[in-house]
Amino acid sequence: MAGYTPSVPQASTTAAAPRAASQAKLPFTGFRPDIQGLRAVAVGVVLLFHANFPFMPGGFVGVDVFFVISGYLITGLLLREAITTGRIDLPDFYARRARRILPAATVVLVATLALTAIFLPQIRWQQIGIEAAGAAVYVVNWILAGGTDYLNADTAASPLQHFWTLSVEEQFYIVWPLILIVMLWIAGRTLKKTHAAFAEPGRTLRFAGVGVLLILVPSLIWSVYYTTAHPAPAYFVTTTRLWELAIGAALAVFAVQIARIPDWLGYLLGWAGLVGILVASLFYTSSAPAFPGSAGLLPTLSAAAVIAGGMNGRATRGAGRLLGLRPMRWIGDISYSLYLWHWPLIVVGTYLLGGELRFRWGLVIVVFAILPAWLSYRFIENPFRDWKALKASAKRSLGAGAGLVAVTLALATVIAYVPRMTAPEVPEAETGTPIGAEVLFEAAQSGSRTVDLDAQSYSYRTAGDLHVGEEMPLILDQDLIASFEGIGAPTDEVEGGFTPAAIDARKDNPVLYEMGCQLDEDTAEPKPCVFGDEQSDTTIMLVGDSHAASWMPALDAIAEKNGWRLVTNTKSGCSFADVSQTRFGGAFPACDEWNEGVLEQILDEQPALVVTINAGRRGVWAGDHSLKGDEKVRAFGQGLRSHWSTLNDAGIPVRVLMDTAEMHTDVPECVSANPTQLTECATPREDALDTRPHPEIAAVQDLPATELINMNDWICPDAEYCPAIVGNVLVWRDTDHLTATFSRTLALPLEDALLATQKADGSW
Repeated sequence: MAGYTPSVPQASTTAAAPRAASQAKLPFTGFRPDIQGLRAVAVGVVLLFHANFPFMPGGFVGVDVFFVISGYLITGLLLREAITTGRIDLPDFYARRARRILPAATVVLVATLALTAIFLPQIRWQQIGIEAAGAAVYVVNWILAGGTDYLNADTAASPLQHFWTLSVEEQFYIVWPLILIVMLWIAGRTLKKTHAAFAEPGRTLRFAGVGVLLILVPSLIWSVYYTTAHPAPAYFVTTTRLWELAIGAALAVFAVQIARIPDWLGYLLGWAGLVGILVASLFYTSSAPAFPGSAGLLPTLSAAAVIAGGMNGRATRGAGRLLGLRPMRWIGDISYSLYLWHWPLIVVGTYLLGGELRFRWGLVIVVFAILPAWLSYRFIENPFRDWKALKASAKRSLGAGAGLVAVTLALATVIAYVPRMTAPEVPEAETGTPIGAEVLFEAAQSGSRTVDLDAQSYSYRTAGDLHVGEEMPLILDQDLIASFEGIGAPTDEVEGGFTPAAIDARKDNPVLYEMGCQLDEDTAEPKPCVFGDEQSDTTIMLVGDSHAASWMPALDAIAEKNGWRLVTNTKSGCSFADVSQTRFGGAFPACDEWNEGVLEQILDEQPALVVTINAGRRGVWAGDHSLKGDEKVRAFGQGLRSHWSTLNDAGIPVRVLMDTAEMHTDVPECVSANPTQLTECATPREDALDTRPHPEIAAVQDLPATELINMNDWICPDAEYCPAIVGNVLVWRDTDHLTATFSRTLALPLEDALLATQKADGSW
C-alpha cells in the first residue's frame, strides 16, 4: 500500500499555505527538551530496578513512561504529515521506523547471541534462539506471554526479555496508522467534493480523536480484566498495553485543546507528573496484582501530565527546566541504546556472579552499559537514521531492514539448534541398567521407613508450636542411608551416563501436564483424571499442588502393578488445604474454589486411600493481607490438618508424603554448565530439607487415619548432600520438582512404604 490519499480532489495550491501555517501552530511539532529528559527518567528507573536497587521496587514503570512518550511523538509525526501533505505514506513511515529501530536492535541481538554462546549453558540456548527470532520480527512479547506458566517460574531470566516492549510498540504502529487512515478517509468522504479533509486541521484531529478512543477505551477495559484473571501473561501481551501508547497518541490528537491550559496549571502538571512517576517507582512492587491494569494509570497519566505541562512554550520552564538539563538530555539521547544494552549485560553478569546480583554489582553493570550505548548511538543509530542513500528511497530502507532481520534470524536458528545437533553433555544410561531409586532399593533390600514421630530425632510439636526460625530436627533415617553404601553420594561424573539429558529435563514432566490434568493457576474447576485399572474396586486418589503431580509417575506404576484405580486431582500453585492461599502476594480465589470442589469429589468418591503432598512454603491470605512468618506456617498447617481430619471423619485414610527437598540451584542448568563437575550441583541436605518449615509434621499429629511418609531419604540418599543425579537419573527438572523419569524409579520404595501402612485386612 503506497499510502493514503483521500478519494476527493486535493485542495488547491492556495490551501497549502493555510495548512502549513496551521501546522506550524500545532503543539505536537518542534523539539521538546523536556521530553528528552523524561526519557532519561524512564530509563533511569528501569536501570535501577534491574540493578536491584532496594528502594525502587517499582522501577519497571519506566517502560510505561516510554510507551506514553512514543505514542505522543509518533502520532505527532503522523498527524503533521496528514495535515501538511494530505496523506499518510505507510512505506515511508515504516522505512523511517526501520532506520530508527533496526540497526541498533540488530547489533544488540547479535551481541547477545554471541554472549549466550560464550558464557551461558547450552540448556538456555534453544529458548534464547527462539526469543531472538521473535525479537527480530517483533513478536517476542507473545512468546514470553506464552511461556509465563508455572513450569518455568524458577528458570533464569532471558537476556532478550526486554525486547517485549519494542514488540508492543511496533505492533501498535501497525494498527494505529491504519486506523488513522480509515478515520481520515471517513473525514474526507463526509466533506463536499470541492474540499479536502486535510484543508481543515481541526476536522482531521477530531476524526483522529475518535480513532484513538477506539483503541484506548477497549484496551484499558480489557487490561483491567485480564490483569486480574491472568496476571502473568497480561504483563506482556499487546492488548493490555495498547491503551498506554494510546494515551500518548491522545495527547497529540488533543494537543490543541490541552495547550490552552493556563501556565500555572501546566507547571503544576509537570511537577505532579514527575512526583507520580517517582511514587510508582518507589512503592509499586513486581507482584502488584493490578498491573498493568488500573495500577498502570498512575505512571502513564503522570508521564502524560509532564508532556501536557510542557506544551505552549513551557518545555523549558517549571519541571521542564530540570528535565532539560544537559546531562538529562544526553541520557535521553542514548536512552534507546542504553535500554537495549543494559539487560543482556545484567543477565550474563548475574549468571557469572553465581546467580545472585547485589545492587553494587548491578550498578557497576548499568554504568558500564553506558559505554556500548553511547557507541551505538554515535556510530549506529545516528548514521543509519541520517544515511542519505537510505533516506532517498523507502524501498531501499525497507530492504536494508529486511536484511538486518534475516541476519538475526539466521544466527538465532544456529543458536537454537546447535544443542540438538551436537551430542548430549553426557551419554544416556545403558538400556536395562537399574537406574534411579531402583538402585538404592536393591542396595537397601528393604522398603522405606515411615516417619517415626515418637523417635528421639523428632520433637513433638503442635501446629501452634511450629516456628519458621526454629531449627528443624534432622529428618534422616541413619540406618537406611547407611544401607545405600554411598551409592547416592554426589560425584563429579556418572559412570554410564544419565537420563534425561539436561537439555531435555524441563520437558520431562508427568503426563498430567500434556493431558491438561494438571490445572494451571487460573482454573478453578477440578479435573479428575483416571489412570491404572479403571475397573478396579480399589481407588487411590492423589491430590495436591505441583509437588503432588511430581509423584504421579511413581503412583501410576504402583497402580498398574497392583491393579488399583488411580485418580489424580492436582493444581499448580495451590495446596490441598482448608485455608485461603496467595498468588502474587494477593488473594487466590481460584484455589479456594478448587479446594472446595476437590474435597467434595473425594467425599463423594470414597476412595480406599488419599495420597497428598504439598509445598510447605505456601503463602496464606487472611482476607485483606498475606500472613508472614510463624503465623503463616501455623495457619497453613491448620489448613492441611482440617482437610485431613474431614476425610478421616468420613472414613477415608490419608497418607501424607513429606514435602520434597528444595535445591539451591536450577539443577538442569547447573548440570548443563558443569557436566564433569556434578558435585557443583549438589545442595547441602540441611539447606535443601532439614531447615525448611514442615507444617505437615505437626499437622498429622493424633489424626486417627493419617500417617506421614518420608521419602526424602530416597531423593537425598546421602547424610550430607542432596545430589543432582541418583543412579544414572537426573533427579530434578528445576529447583524443587522431580523429573518424571526419576519419579517412576521411586515406585518400588513408595509402594513398600504404602503397603507397610496397610492393616492386616489390606485396608489403610
